Amino acid sequence: MKEKKYRFEALDALRGLAILMMVFSANIPFEGALPGWMYHAQVPPPLHQFNPDLPGITWVDLVFPFFLFCMGTAIPFSIGGKMDKGVNHWHMGRDLLIRFFGLALFAIVSQHARPWVMNAGPTLQWPLALLVMVGMVLFFGSPSSGWWSRHRHIMLTIGILILVGLFVALQQFDRVTFRLQRFDIIIMVLANNALAGAFIYLLQRKYKHTLWIAFALMSIFFLSGRAGGNWIANIYNYSPIPWLLSWNYLKYLLIIIPGIYTGIVVRDSVLSGTFAENKSSKSGRIWLLLLTSIALIVTSVVGLYIRALNSTFLISIVLVAIFVLGLRNWEHPWKNVIETLLPLTITLLVAGFLSEPLNGGIKKDSATLSYLLLTAGLAIFAMFAFVILIDLLNCKKGVFLLCGSGKNAMLAYIAGSNLVLPLLHLTRISQLFRLDGYSTTLHTIEAVVITLLVAWVSAVAAQKRFFMKV
Repeated sequence: MKEKKYRFEALDALRGLAILMMVFSANIPFEGALPGWMYHAQVPPPLHQFNPDLPGITWVDLVFPFFLFCMGTAIPFSIGGKMDKGVNHWHMGRDLLIRFFGLALFAIVSQHARPWVMNAGPTLQWPLALLVMVGMVLFFGSPSSGWWSRHRHIMLTIGILILVGLFVALQQFDRVTFRLQRFDIIIMVLANNALAGAFIYLLQRKYKHTLWIAFALMSIFFLSGRAGGNWIANIYNYSPIPWLLSWNYLKYLLIIIPGIYTGIVVRDSVLSGTFAENKSSKSGRIWLLLLTSIALIVTSVVGLYIRALNSTFLISIVLVAIFVLGLRNWEHPWKNVIETLLPLTITLLVAGFLSEPLNGGIKKDSATLSYLLLTAGLAIFAMFAFVILIDLLNCKKGVFLLCGSGKNAMLAYIAGSNLVLPLLHLTRISQLFRLDGYSTTLHTIEAVVITLLVAWVSAVAAQKRFFMKV
């Protein structure tokens, strides 16, 4: 069975969910308007001031690790396919460096492109945001066919001229100071981990235990570096170009590496022909596995947020046991994949709970070992849930927006601030969400509308085979 005949849509859906959760969480009302679990656990209402001593996680804290996991899982599919076609290591290394610098450039441009960063005033900020959106689409756009695809260098040149001309003009009029050190931290972290994860995968293809050696070494390096006041911490905190390269960014390899292993397992099953006769399944056992996966994620997040640690751990173990029992006497191509991944998944989950007391409890910032391990395990269970929904229950139409957003993640990432929001303000539709006395409710509805519009734009573009990527 050829790999191109199978699209891992569960991974697209999970990536799309992470992106859309990110868009929604960025647009909900603040000023203490909503309950604390609607925000990052360490930035609680009403003041939303960062408190590094506050343990716990919320659903918002799952967004970034879920996306990182998806990035890791995609590596064996993207790089493995090229290597199997005969691309040599030198050419692959060159392509990886080009992608790294492309993502770094996207991090810098997207940060400067935000309407509130350009500081152009209420009249100009929204038209300029749309203009930057046009420039970025032309620069990073990569349609798979058509005139644009054949003449991409022309569109690329036009995009460069728009972006350079706009930022030079803004700098000239003291509206924005363009600096390489001003970047989107999320994208820069992704760039570092994409490069490191890809090289680890290439080593794994040659030396079979590379993944777990790298995982163990990075865990120890991270713990010693985080402790501070030692020679390992000095290395951990050193970088010749701190804004571009950082060991601290690479702590997320503890999520990327389980993702790489997941991608290897799934891809090997695809290439072996395991899914050649993949059929949907709607037995009660499937629903049990789906509901257990979701319940495990919800239980872990809620329990750690309210700090009911003992009961949360026990309930999670029970749910894992139910999931394992649900796999018994069930025959399906996905069963072997899930059973292969389950030991790692359970280990990550249990290790996340066992390491929870370290550094004052689980935290996203700065990330604790518990956070990295637990969210990696939860990401795999989230992937199981989407596998069941899409491949077994055949609910592809129901997750169309998620899959489309996942396939077009770069477009989805900037569409909210540079397309949907400007259009809502320029058409004055945004004023409908500003009625006195209903600000919190209407602002939350606006966040939902923005998220759905971003999802629709990204999914339709993906359906038309238009993507933004580097």
